[in-house]
Amino acid sequence: MIRVRLIALLCGSLLAAETEANEPPAWTTEGPVVDGALNLEIPVEVLATKLFLEVSVGGVPRRFVFDTGSPSMLSAEIADELGLATVARTQGRDAHGAVVQTRVVQTDFVVADTTFRKVPVFVAEFPKTARCLFDGVLGSEVLPLCAWQIDLPDGVLRCATELDELDHVEGTARQTLYDFGFPHAPFFDVHLAEQATSKAMFDTGSPEYLAISPPDFEGTRRNDGIAAMNRGFGSSGGSAGGEAPERDQLRVALGDFGIGELELEEVGAVLREAPPSLIGASLLEHFVVTLDQRSAAAWFSPYLESAFLQPSFGFGLSFEGDDVRVSLVWDDSPAATAGLEVGHRVLAIDGESATADCAGIQQALRAISSGTSIELEWEAGKARLESARWLSR
Repeated sequence: MIRVRLIALLCGSLLAAETEANEPPAWTTEGPVVDGALNLEIPVEVLATKLFLEVSVGGVPRRFVFDTGSPSMLSAEIADELGLATVARTQGRDAHGAVVQTRVVQTDFVVADTTFRKVPVFVAEFPKTARCLFDGVLGSEVLPLCAWQIDLPDGVLRCATELDELDHVEGTARQTLYDFGFPHAPFFDVHLAEQATSKAMFDTGSPEYLAISPPDFEGTRRNDGIAAMNRGFGSSGGSAGGEAPERDQLRVALGDFGIGELELEEVGAVLREAPPSLIGASLLEHFVVTLDQRSAAAWFSPYLESAFLQPSFGFGLSFEGDDVRVSLVWDDSPAATAGLEVGHRVLAIDGESATADCAGIQQALRAISSGTSIELEWEAGKARLESARWLSR
């Protein structure tokens, strides 16, 4: 897997400059809106755990990511091309804690022939990897419009006004879903250890089963909830503020993890830089997930029984400049055993020259995310890596 957060913008502090007397800015409440009842079935493509779908903006079909952990976003290039008027300017922190300044516009999104009007959209300079893969983000402020169902076995995203229009709900245990206001990201109660509980955001933009915050990790550790641990070094990926700095990394297995009343037991997690903890997209490989913020409820319908410890080659890549380079290596992983180190320039992947243009980025993502083995050639060596679940007990 390529460990890269393609783009993210957490909005916990974005409204501070806009809010007076505890009244939210108008652009957070004027939209999105739709006319009539909804019963949509939207095809999705999965690449490196990201959910891609088609959204028309300005009358042109665009490639978007469905990301429950981010507000809706649009590249600055497209926003300028469409001449979208700025309704606000905001400042917040991205997924790695970097301060990001951005502007907000309002526009219409057309999804499956249905118009979502006056969607508040954050405009950003997308990093290179994101620009090569998508034009925008369909984000969490659309969640209150309907019940949303993410069904990877069928390759669709569903949006229904009436919950009974959706399968995979009846007979499945109801979990409590929390909505703390704009941008309406979904949160759940989580069980981390026998005496450790918290709340975590369900974030389809995060590739992990769980990205655990420092406070939640400390609570889990103090209550003997860590079953296994591995360390690594490098950058945890790119986001709206750019590439995260190189630093020590930590990957763990929680011995007794649960979401609401859903007990998953042993689950793999990485330590992230700041709260909140994130329940990530890897869970969608096991469950059809239905989110209904209108009734404060969610359902996780199982379809694949396997370990919640993600197999991996144990390295990450960066595509800045003209080179493809190793950005992260985990101890005791197949990559570390083969001699891969942070900073190594990658020359070829599965016999194809490794390039940092858009075609090369897409080729690398498909090669690393779609198979259980990969042939890698870099400036200091060559090896065939087999993905594995590696954690030290």
